[in-house]
Order: sequence, then structure tokens, then C-alpha cells
Amino acid sequence: MIFFAAGLMTLFICIQLMNLVVAISAGFDQPSQVIPDDALPEISVLVAARNEEKNIATCIKHLVALNYPKHKLHILIGNDQSNDNTEKIINEFVNKHHNIKQIHITNELGKARGKANVLAQLAHVAKGDYYLITDADIQVSDLWARTLISFFKPNVGIVSGTTLVIGKGFLANMQHLDWLYFMGLLLSFNRLRMPSTAVGNNMAITKDAYLSTGGYENINFSVTEDYKLFEQVRKRGYQTINMINPESINISAPAGDINTLLNQRKRWLSGAKELPYYWWIIFAIYGSFWMALIICLFINTQFAMVFLAIKLLIQIVTIYWQQKQLAIQPNLLNLLCYEVYTLGLTLLTLFYFFIPKKLNWKNRYY
Repeated sequence: MIFFAAGLMTLFICIQLMNLVVAISAGFDQPSQVIPDDALPEISVLVAARNEEKNIATCIKHLVALNYPKHKLHILIGNDQSNDNTEKIINEFVNKHHNIKQIHITNELGKARGKANVLAQLAHVAKGDYYLITDADIQVSDLWARTLISFFKPNVGIVSGTTLVIGKGFLANMQHLDWLYFMGLLLSFNRLRMPSTAVGNNMAITKDAYLSTGGYENINFSVTEDYKLFEQVRKRGYQTINMINPESINISAPAGDINTLLNQRKRWLSGAKELPYYWWIIFAIYGSFWMALIICLFINTQFAMVFLAIKLLIQIVTIYWQQKQLAIQPNLLNLLCYEVYTLGLTLLTLFYFFIPKKLNWKNRYY
């Protein structure tokens, strides 16, 4: 039994080391081209908004500030039956900026539901050869659109950037470390030609690639609509790029409470069921580490503690390097607390996932 447990923990540590080595050796990704202003393509930014009165103004302010020719930039906000002040706030921007349009979502198209339905309808009125997709609780950098577009090359259908969570308080700090670590893991596996998904709040897709799928209205519904689009685009022979570049990093608002966070994780797990088999092997190795460690603790405590120390060391070094690379000041106490947070959140997420309760996302149940 101890050899099996030690084997699982060894595999886990090997994955950690791989992630660290790939991240350090690869550094930031660089665009395939530099596009002058007069050659920049016409684009549409698609944003789904439902009861986002706390976030939508900040989101739109950053979109308006994009360093992109205004006559080539169309900002489309899909108001998905909000019952707060979302509509009013969007209209204030619509009245000031000719390239912002609010689309009221009142029906469903084909198989599309929720955010996928909003994006399906926005795509029908979008202009240009590229659709950029982000969320209503996201702050984009001023060079976000230029940078995503500059990564496209022949036969690339989707370019996906990196998103970080930034906020105040313990829960926000832990989510920041969580997103940073797992975004790095996603990038590492993509660099090893093991693609996983696109980042739904930080991606661009060519019009041709999107239309080749028939649009969201013809894609089987999933609560992780970004993965379903990514999957369908790849099935049609397009390449995809996941990258990290300082100019394309988006900032997400953190989940405000543990219930919202658990619903988010349940949504991700629900969508993860459709990921390729090798990702499930990775999830199994990650999910079994603590179980294997507990087994080892009862048999050989010193042996188990050595594995735990190695895990913590690699994890701290990885996140510390990621933060320094992004010019974020690391906090050693947060890095140590993150291990306890991860264990607690993993157990809560597993319990929440398996209880017979529908997923609540944006006050809709799936």
C-alpha cells in the first residue's frame, strides 16, 4: 500500500516539477506579428451581462479605453434579462460612445442557454473578422485587443490569453494564487501539446472558425461554453493558441463569498467531464495526493513529511516565480496559507459537487 501511495505522490511531484521547468524556460509568449494601425482588422468585443451592476461600469470603461482604432472596434453588450441597474448603466455608455451597443436578450437560439445564448445572439450582429470575448466582471488592459489579434496566424481559430483574480481580503488573495497556479498549469500542458480549453473571459476567435461550428445555437449546451466552442473549433481542423503576455492579461473580480465560489467550482467540474482522458488522469493524480499522504502518515510519518515538504517547496517556488515575473509582490504568509485553503476548498468542492443540488449560476439553475 505504501508503495502505491508513494507512487501517486511521486507522479504529483513530477507534474509540479514539469510545470515549474516549462514555465521558467518558456517565459512570456511573443506575438507572431506586429500590426500597424492601418492594417488592424475590424473586430467586435462580445460581453454577456446578467445582473452585473457592481462590475459592468468598470468593465466598459476599460473596453472604451482600448488602444484600438475606434472605427474598427465594436463593443456589444448582451443584457441577459437583468433585473438590477445593469441596463441603465450600459445605456449611460451607449449614449456617450457610438461604438457601444446594448442587445436585449429575450429568447433562446437553438441549443444555446445562458451565456452561450447571449454570445450566439451577439455573434449575429457582430462586425469584422474577429470576435473577442470577455466577461462583465473583467478589466482588460489597454493593449488587450491588439495583442490577441497579433497572435493569429494561418489556420489558427482561437487565441486565448491569461486571466488573474485581483481583490482585497483573504478569500480574494487565495483565489488570486489559485488562478495564477492553475493558469500556469494550463499553459504548461498546452506548451507540451496537450491542449485543454480556452479561457472564456479572455479569448478571440476568427469569424470563419466560429461560423464553421454553426455557432453556439448548434453546439450541445454546456455550463462551460468556452470549452465546448474550443472543442468544436479544434474538431474542424483549426489550431488554437493559449499564451501569457503582459499586455493581454485580464483582471477578474473574485467570487465574493464561499457559496459563489463553490458554485463556480461545481460549474467547472461539470464541464470538465468532457475534457480529454489525459486531463482526467492529471485530475486523479492531483485529487489523490492528500489521500496518499494520509496513508503514508500512518505507515511512515517521516517518509510522508518529506513528500509534503517537497510538494510545498515546489509549489511555493512556482507561484513565487510567477508573481515576480508579473511584477506582483509575493506574500510568504499567503503562500503558506494557500496549501490549507486548497485542501479545504477541494474537500468542500467534492461535497458540494456530489450533493443532489442544481447548479446556481447567475440565478439560473442547471
